[in-house]
Amino acid sequence: MIRPVFRGITALSLLALWTASPVAQAGTINITGSIDGNTCAVSADSTALLVKFGSVSSQLFTDSGDGGRYEPFIISLEKCGSSANNVTVTFTGNADSSNPELLALTADAGAAKGVAIAIYDNNKTFIPLGQPGGSTELTPNQATVTMTFYARYLANGETVSTGPANSSATFMLNYA
Repeated sequence: MIRPVFRGITALSLLALWTASPVAQAGTINITGSIDGNTCAVSADSTALLVKFGSVSSQLFTDSGDGGRYEPFIISLEKCGSSANNVTVTFTGNADSSNPELLALTADAGAAKGVAIAIYDNNKTFIPLGQPGGSTELTPNQATVTMTFYARYLANGETVSTGPANSSATFMLNYA
């Protein structure tokens, strides 16, 4: 007599567990984009650039806007599309607190203060952080493109102190 009651309780327990199990939810992922013929690929040698300033005298930065030497760097493109005609570059990164058009130095312990980094195009025309610059004409199916830019320390108006003066930026290509 105990067995049939026990079986009934076991069956009811299993039924309760089955109905109490979580219900899977469904969702949707929408993917948008386009395949364009007006872009180029960034060359492998331009995906992680290093600009070396070396040691720079703090005496160069006595007044706001005083700058160090221009250090060149190159962004290389390749395999441009069949309708490629123009590219500009936008540099982004942490903006300097005294001049948001400049790239801030990394806030490491003992880091230099009173200077920031300015970026210029091949004509040494200043490119404000977050704004496109360095316009370069492209030809359809161009195999390679070399774009020269410059980085430079600039006094930002704060009192200059010595120490490491490093930073990093990201570049984005804008096609017309």
